[in-house]
Amino acid sequence: MNLLEKITPLVRQSNYAEQASVILASSSPCSRLTNEGHITASGLVIQGDRVLLILHPYIKKWFQPGGHIDEGESPIEAAIREVYEETGLVCISAIENPEPIDIDVHEIPANPNKNEGAHLHIDLLYQLKVLREEVPLENITLGWFSFDQIESLRIQRAISRLSA
Repeated sequence: MNLLEKITPLVRQSNYAEQASVILASSSPCSRLTNEGHITASGLVIQGDRVLLILHPYIKKWFQPGGHIDEGESPIEAAIREVYEETGLVCISAIENPEPIDIDVHEIPANPNKNEGAHLHIDLLYQLKVLREEVPLENITLGWFSFDQIESLRIQRAISRLSA
């Protein structure tokens, strides 16, 4: 079963089922050119009882690092690349056969600076572990937060699944 087949039933249960189905049925569901939205990938980096979060430069909320999947890139490769670019942390999957630990469909607000209208992200979250730290490619505020400081319901949900 390929990734699209795995995520389609979960996406159909979301509040955005109709719009998300259009994305999944498109010829390029990861492409930014799909106006309804696209599949993205993010990384949940946990060290001990702390989680790595970034302050999203446009939305101004704390999220796990992540972003768009480039042409020819797998979602796990995108998650690893995005974490590196945004934080400088070189990571690998925390498990041997990487599967998303959470799939979330959410609306992204319009961003006039990027000439983007509001659209959806179908985000695949992967658990990653740190190999080493380098200088980040982007200048984004980051922080390590204890589990009880996490405000994101999605990240709370993912941590609960990992703890179960």
